[in-house]
Amino acid sequence: MPGFVRGGIRFLSSEVRGLQAAVYILALSALLSSLLALVRDRLFAAQFGAGAELDLYYAAFRIPDLLFVATGALVSVYVLIPQLSARDREGQLRYIDTIIAGFSALALLCAGVAAFFAPSLLRFFFPVFFAEGWGDALVGITRILLLQPIFLGLSNILAAITQARQRYALYAISPLLYNLGIIFGLLVFFPLWGLSGLAWGVVLGSLLHAGIQLPSIIADGFLKSLPWIREPQALLATAVVSVPRALTLAMSQIIFLGLTALASALAPGSIAVFMFAFNLQAVPLSIVGASYSVAAFPTLASALSEGRREEFVEHITIAARYVFFWSLPISALVLVLRAHLVRVVLGSGAFDWTDTRLTAAAFALMALSLAAQGLTLLLARGYYAAGRTLVPLFVALGSAIATIALAMQFIELLKDERLLVTLQQLLRLEDVSGSSVLALALAYAIVSIIGCIVLVAHFEYAFGGFMVRTRDSLLHALAAALAAAGAAYLVLTVVGPLTLSSTLLSVFLRGAAGGVAGILAAALAYALLGNREYAETISGIRSRLWRGSLKKTPPIASAEEATVSGPQ
Repeated sequence: MPGFVRGGIRFLSSEVRGLQAAVYILALSALLSSLLALVRDRLFAAQFGAGAELDLYYAAFRIPDLLFVATGALVSVYVLIPQLSARDREGQLRYIDTIIAGFSALALLCAGVAAFFAPSLLRFFFPVFFAEGWGDALVGITRILLLQPIFLGLSNILAAITQARQRYALYAISPLLYNLGIIFGLLVFFPLWGLSGLAWGVVLGSLLHAGIQLPSIIADGFLKSLPWIREPQALLATAVVSVPRALTLAMSQIIFLGLTALASALAPGSIAVFMFAFNLQAVPLSIVGASYSVAAFPTLASALSEGRREEFVEHITIAARYVFFWSLPISALVLVLRAHLVRVVLGSGAFDWTDTRLTAAAFALMALSLAAQGLTLLLARGYYAAGRTLVPLFVALGSAIATIALAMQFIELLKDERLLVTLQQLLRLEDVSGSSVLALALAYAIVSIIGCIVLVAHFEYAFGGFMVRTRDSLLHALAAALAAAGAAYLVLTVVGPLTLSSTLLSVFLRGAAGGVAGILAAALAYALLGNREYAETISGIRSRLWRGSLKKTPPIASAEEATVSGPQ
């Protein structure tokens, strides 16, 4: 292996101490991964537009993704890390061998069964594709994609070791490689093998996702021989603990399966519009909500395991305040700048003006629930740390049923021309065909907010002190969001609206002007209100730019601090 490669792996494998440092690494990685995902989506949009081929591609993910959460979640890092922490070195080696062997057997069996029944399942959920002659292609792509959950599940197991050793940089690079594999599939495999090439690119990305972690893990002494089940009881105990979380994650995939099936019966391109919009709103969600929830988990688990209940609530509320701090102004800016964002990110090639307007409207609707989604991610991990896995499961189950039912109801309601026209006028979609897809985005956003409210209410009941500690931050964030939206809208009014003749540069400059104005207005609002998170963030930035004392960083307890009094 070349020296620079070994050096790079050693750098990525270095330990990261401190929760805030881990958050920054994970947030930076999420940003880079999200930017790469946007490049990926732009390439897809340019190649296919929001059309039938891309609908087919996204539909083919539904069974493999459901299989992944049903099997891969059984070996979640949130279950494996506490198990590793409770074992000595030799016990960890035996445990990982057992988990890898057991998961591999289960994943291969489930993938084989899914591949066999794929034609019947896909015909049931997507009869329109079969009626239009796309059935064989859909089945073929789905069968290739069934390799993905196997590799991603193995990557989950490796990630538990990686995170337990605080190698956040190594853990964070995996999603980058996953997206690179998909892009490679589009640019290289697709010209050779057509739509099947896209699927092989996904498989390549999932293989890289797992493979990047192998060198450091092997160096730790793991996987020195062929894994086998050495601790059957530990395997069973892990599966029992993991089932509620696996079912919880499965609910999200059931939502997507149901919404995709509904979209397949709407205008061609509806699945692509929905997925493009979802991917766009996932960028700030992954940067803010996912980063804080992932980095906070070891601290939360340690605090509760050592009986420090008050500290556990404090960690949750600190992270929640930052979720509000970032998410609500972002939602406001997305609402105002939606068309500019979509046009800059996706507007090329076959992705036309109609696709832009529909995707922008769906993006705006889903972005209204960004803070709710981020808070749900955080609270769910809090419940996992507390060992109360049934609470997120019941909320997720109710959300799945409600989302699909509400989407169906909205689709029926939008058959009323008056209601459809009203929605189109609100979102500036007059005379745009295919607007019924907005029923899916609206249902998803509404249920996300309701589900979050239910989870917050139960968390307050179970632990107490959450709402009073986050109330001011929520109000400040709402004020900052209003300021950001007002400033951005004012600037866009001055520079003028987008038109069909607007160039990419003019769209970018107008959107950038509105975005900068909105950010400055939000910052001013936070400063005038004396917002704590704003002061802590500015202090943290200054301390890093001018090498100030680490005591000036935001007071989010680090993982190192949480383990001072005992093993994690």
